[in-house]
This record gives sequence, structure tokens and C-alpha cells, in this order.
Amino acid sequence: MNEGQSALSRTDARRVIRRPRLTRLLDATRSRRITLVAPAGYGKTILARQWTSQRPRTGIWFRATPASRDVAALALGLAHAAEGVMDGASKRLRGRLRRSQAPNAEASVLGALLGEDLARWPDNVWLVIDDYQHLADEPTAEWFVDALVAKGNIPLLVTSRVRPVWATAKHLLYGEVAEFGRNVLAMTHEEAARAIRSEKPGALHGLVALAEGWPAVIGLASLVEPPLLVASEDVPNSLHSYFAEELFQGLDQELQWSLAQLSVAPTIDSQLTLSLLGERSNEVLEQGYLTGFLTRDAGSYDLHPLLRQFLRTKFANADSDARETTINAVAASALRRESWDETFALVAEFGLGKLLGDLLTRALDDVLAGGRLATLEQWLDEAYRLIPGEEIVQLVEIELAFRKGRWAETEDKARQLARRVPHHHPLASKALFRAAQVAQLDDRQAESFTLLSEARARSKTQSDLRRALWTRFLTLTDLEEPDLAATALHELEALPQESIEDAIRLSQGPLHLAARWGGVREALERHRGALGLLDRTSDPLVRSGFLQSYGTALVLAGRYEDARECADRQVAEATRSGLDWVRPHGLELKALAQIGMRDFDEAQSGLRTAYKLAENSDDRHAQANASAISARVLLAQGESSRAIQVLERSRFLSAGPGMEGELRSIRALALASLGHLDQATLEVNASAAITSHLEARGLRAYAAVLIALAHTGSGDELSDQLSAALSESAVTGNADSFVASYRVFPDLLSVISNSGLELDEFLLRPVRTYDKGLADKAGLTARQPPVITGEGLTKREEEVLSLIRLGLSNRQIAHTLWIAESTAKAHVRNIFGKLGVRSRTEAALFRNDSDS
Repeated sequence: MNEGQSALSRTDARRVIRRPRLTRLLDATRSRRITLVAPAGYGKTILARQWTSQRPRTGIWFRATPASRDVAALALGLAHAAEGVMDGASKRLRGRLRRSQAPNAEASVLGALLGEDLARWPDNVWLVIDDYQHLADEPTAEWFVDALVAKGNIPLLVTSRVRPVWATAKHLLYGEVAEFGRNVLAMTHEEAARAIRSEKPGALHGLVALAEGWPAVIGLASLVEPPLLVASEDVPNSLHSYFAEELFQGLDQELQWSLAQLSVAPTIDSQLTLSLLGERSNEVLEQGYLTGFLTRDAGSYDLHPLLRQFLRTKFANADSDARETTINAVAASALRRESWDETFALVAEFGLGKLLGDLLTRALDDVLAGGRLATLEQWLDEAYRLIPGEEIVQLVEIELAFRKGRWAETEDKARQLARRVPHHHPLASKALFRAAQVAQLDDRQAESFTLLSEARARSKTQSDLRRALWTRFLTLTDLEEPDLAATALHELEALPQESIEDAIRLSQGPLHLAARWGGVREALERHRGALGLLDRTSDPLVRSGFLQSYGTALVLAGRYEDARECADRQVAEATRSGLDWVRPHGLELKALAQIGMRDFDEAQSGLRTAYKLAENSDDRHAQANASAISARVLLAQGESSRAIQVLERSRFLSAGPGMEGELRSIRALALASLGHLDQATLEVNASAAITSHLEARGLRAYAAVLIALAHTGSGDELSDQLSAALSESAVTGNADSFVASYRVFPDLLSVISNSGLELDEFLLRPVRTYDKGLADKAGLTARQPPVITGEGLTKREEEVLSLIRLGLSNRQIAHTLWIAESTAKAHVRNIFGKLGVRSRTEAALFRNDSDS
């Protein structure tokens, strides 16, 4: 063994004292909440590490900092630590925080949410929160911890200088919380003797008495060769300073200054020490450890808080230029590592205005994504003091106002910033985008489009450009501009994908476009695979947005069961993520699916809830939509007069041209069914003048058919009009308007059957599935083919038949079974021949003897 190893062994033996007395006490504790509460220097952290490292027990570590008073920062930190035990533990929490307006106000909810996700936490794994005292100044942070542990029943070990608020006298009395305080954690004479080998027992007794068993003092004394004792009038704090000074003066001046420099750094890592100390970095770290100033754990180094405080006094007395150089180097390292909280701590301590500007610029998106609004508000207060006139400060104000729902303030400040900065300033696009969002929320779509176009032109980054293009695309669909919307979508598709969210939106876009103007079947087939991507994003808005577009397309295609499942998923997503404004849209989507499935009572119940939620949030579009769908429930039940009354109540809800056009189309259908043909015609024409959106277009096409039927009863003109309406339904993929129309006027099916018009299989499927009685009456039920006793289906053909019954196309069948599309077509032809059927619908309805 060489001299260095020998010295290292002596240092380890003295610094890290095994204290079996305390570990036995912890072993004997039955409580699942344990607190080690004492001032700094009582060995709380070392004891926690020793105890949780004893098998079969293990510990998951989280060290609190002043930044942890922000509930969002605390929640993310604990969730990140929990990922080491349960993969994906932070996913729901991150999604909720991305959209929360006030995480601190939701502390208990967020704690319970994470607790639910950690419900299967292993019994032998302890969650350790070190330096818990940093949470004590913020009650909501403690509420979060209490809710987390109570919900998940996670074993918790806390080291703290103050007692947690949830460790009440009652909990301590009943043993629900076990507390180890200063008296228990103080070193006994026997433990001190193991740390200090003294030939004078009386002197050792005197040291222990003077130090009051304070392990930090005794630990330092053990490093002084031989231990130097002081007069009895010194108190423990003075003893600590005395022994620290003795150690410090034993070092050479270069090492002294290097250790003083390291005391400025919140985190000591290899990159920092290399930039700060150069080629001497490894030597300094090793010598700092051997002399007792630095601690080491798994190759990383740290300073005990008391020694850090001592070294800071040495740093403060150094040359000002040397201090400034050190501070700048440490700050640059923290910013480079994206250690935002460490960077801000240096800003606040040393008044570094330029560093704060850099921090806000680089960290803003990340901090907002984590929901750390309290942190951002703290940074903003410091910015008012150090850099009040900077543009980035104004952008932070805009982002905070937007997240907290202060729309007028957001738009006003965003417009001011966009006017103030030069055209190509990197903040211009961000400000314009926020102003556009507010205009969009206020149903000022044309104004929003203008702002988004300017944001697009002034974008300096791919992310800013992508954000502007996506919202611009959505705005163009609301403005009834299909060609421009398609162009905007193509422009977005041309950008390189940077995230899973980009991939999801590139599937949502075509679905959204198809639901507005047609191509529904093709879009559903092409983008159904995107459903599998949703679990890979933590952004609940991206997930719920896709589910809304996909579910709407499913409703239009008459795939009502699938649409209901999609809506249930969207409602659950909104509930979990706290997106209260999304819930009405999910409930309305579900109601449309339930109408298709003839579940009218459940549809009405959900719509009542949706309307109340929309009313509470002043969402006029959702209110108008709930009224429109409620009217459709009544129409499907033959209550056209009541439907018109419901629609009358929505006349004063300004909800955009698409919604207004749909309301007028529904009214036209109701009026036509009641024989009010002139009024119905006016509504058809009004709807056509307002919107070209698919649902409104389909409903008014069938309203026009009913009007023509009432006028002529039959004839080529009616046949042409009906044929055109059916053809458009099939081509655009809008089966839902057809279903809504024949339920208002069931004789429409007989008219179709008697006219000799052949219904597309796409339109026949919902009729035969959900309205079999009407299909039978109109003679649209597929004939039951005779039982075939000849050659049976092969195993592969049976698989293909099962997929035909699910409504899959040849291409989808080929994709599912991993065969060529031409092979799938051949299998379908063979199935038709063996079953004696002529269409996919008849094949889907075919049943043989074994089926019955």
C-alpha cells in the first residue's frame, strides 16, 4: 500500500464513522416516515446513506434546494428521482405541469397525482429527501410531499434542520412519524473515541462535552494531528471554526485559494474544476479530500455546508479581480450545464445582470414547459432590480400573463414588444405568436391570421417557425380557406421533424383538413398508426388535439364505437392533465358517437355536463356545439319541433362561421322535416353562404333533398339531387350526415331503394349496424347467402374475412397481415366466390352453420 492510499484509508476511517447505535434504532422503527432533525453538522446525510445502503433496503435520493420551494420544481425533481425505480413515473405529472396556471395552488392535487403513479412502489425502497429544511418556508411544498406519501404509501426518510409541518405531535405520539432529533444524533463518548485516538481520555471527555456531541466538530478535530483542544469557554460553533482554521492553515497558499474558489460553486464537477484550476484540478480535488475539506461519493465531490461557509469567508477577503474571474467561470459552467437554479443562485448572490439576461433567454422555454411559474416570478423580481429595461424581461412578463390567463395584458405587452424590437429580433416572433393566440381565443380569426403571418415572416428558429405555421394552418381552416390551409400544411410538412410532437401533428393536420373538406376515409387509413405515438409525448395538449381530430373523423365515417373509445380517452386525458376547457369538447365528441349508436339518453346527459362546463369557462364555441348536438339528439328521435327550440337558444352565441353554418344546416333539416319548406330553403342558402365545412355541407345537401322530395315527390330532378348527395357522402367520407338525415326522415331509405340508386358499402354499413329495422323496411338488408357446403375457407381467408368484418380496406388488410395488397385482393375475390356473395358488406354479414 502506498502512502497516498494509506492516508486515504486513515481519512475515510476518521470522517465516516459507523454508528451502529443509530442504525439499530432505525432498524427498530416501524414507521414508514422517518425524520432526522438537527442543525447542520449532525451527520444526518451520512447516516441516511449508511442506513439505506444496508440490504435488502435501498434508497432513492433527492436533495432539496431553495429552488424546491417551487412546487413544480420539487415535483419534477422527485419524479425524476422516482424514474430510477418506476420507468415513466413522471409522464402524467409533466403533462399536467405543462399547462397548469398555478402549480403551487395545486400542490396537494399534484402530489396525489404522482402518488397514484407510484402506487406500486417497492416496500424495500426508501425515498430520501435530503436538506428538507429548504421546503419549510413554502407550506405548499410540504403539502405536496404529504399528499405524495399519503397517496402512494411510499417509505420516506427526511433529513432536515427543522421539523416538517406534517410531522405533527399527534403523528409522533402514535408512531406514524418517527423523529430522531439532536439529542439522539449527537455523538456519545464511545463514538467520539472511535473517531479520535487520544492518549488523554480526560481531554477527549472535555472535547465531547464542549462540542455537545456535535459530530461536525468532532470530525474536524479528528483530522487535526494531534487533536488540539481549546479552553472550556469556547462554544461548539467556535470550536468548529477553530479546527477548520487549524486545518486550513496547514495547507499551502495555492491549495487554500483553490478550495476557496470551489466554495463558490454549488456543484463541483470535472468540467468546472478543469476550467477553474486547469491541469491542477485533479490534484486539488484529491488534496482537498485527503485534508478533509471535500467529501467524495462515487467519484463526485462536495463541500459540507459548514466548511463551505468557512471557505466563503476566505474567498471574500481575496483580491477583487481574482474573485470576479472565479465567479464568472463558475457562472459560465452552471449555464453551460443548463443548471438553471445554480445559475440563478449566483445571479442573486453577486448581482450578475448580464448572466440573468442569458439565463432568461436560454431557460425560459424549459422552465415554462416544467410549469415552474413560481421560479419564473422570482427570476422576474430579480430582473426588475438588475435589468429592468431588457426585451427578454418583457417577454417573461408576456409568458407569465398568458399562462395565468390574463389575455388583455398578454396581447397588449406582446404587441408593444413586437413594435419595439427590430424586424429580425429573435423575440419578435415569440411575442407576435402570443398576441395571435389571444386574438384566436377571442374569435378574432382574421386578426390572428395577420399576426401569425407576421410571426412566420419574423421567425428566427425552426421551433418558432413550426409553431407559427401550425397555428396559422388551424386558423386558415377556421377562416374557410381550404387551399391556403393545405399550402400551410405542406409548408409545415417540409420542415425537418424535431420531436415526437411534430410527428403527431403532421398526422393530425391531414385528419383535421379531411374533417373540414373531405377525404376522411383516406386520412383515417393513412394516419391511424399515429395513435401509437401518443404515449410517447408528455404534452397533454398534443395528445388531446390529435384525439379530437381523429375522433371527429371517426364520427364522420360512421365508426361510432371507435369514436366513443377515442372520446373516452380524450375526456380521461383532460381530467388527468387538468385541462378543464378540453373536457366539454371530449364530452361533445362522445355524444356524437352515442347518437350514432342510438344511445340517446347517455348523449343528452353528457351534453348537459358539457354545456355547463363550457358556460363556466365562457367557451361560446363549445356552448354552441353542445346546443347543435342536443338538437341532433332530438332530430334522431323524431322531435323536430323541440330541436328547433334548442337551436333558437344558440342564435346569440357567436362561434365562428363553421359552427354557425352547421347550426343553420341542422335547422334546415328540422324545418324541412316539418314541411316548412321556404324557411328550410332560406337556411340551406344561408349555410352555403357561410361555410364550406363538411358536416354543414352534408346536412344541408340532405335538407335540400327533403325539400325537393316535398315539392316533386319523384322525378329525374330529385333522383339527380339525391344521387349527388349520396355520392358526395361516399366520396368525402361523411356517412354521419347521411345517418342524421335518414333518421330525421326514415322514408328517405325507401326512396333510395325504390329509385334504384345503389348505396355505397361505406354508407350501408351504419344503416345495417345501427338501424337494422329501417334497413329491413327499406329492403336494404343484405340477403343471407345460402350455406356453402363446398370448398371451405382457408385459415388465411378466415383471417381476411374477420378483417373485412371490421371494415378494413384491402390496403389495410395487407398492412395488418404483412402481405402484398394484390395478395389481399386475391383473397377477397376467393372469399366472395366461396361464400356466394357480391360485396364486402354481404361478406361481412355472412354467417355459416357453425356461426349459428
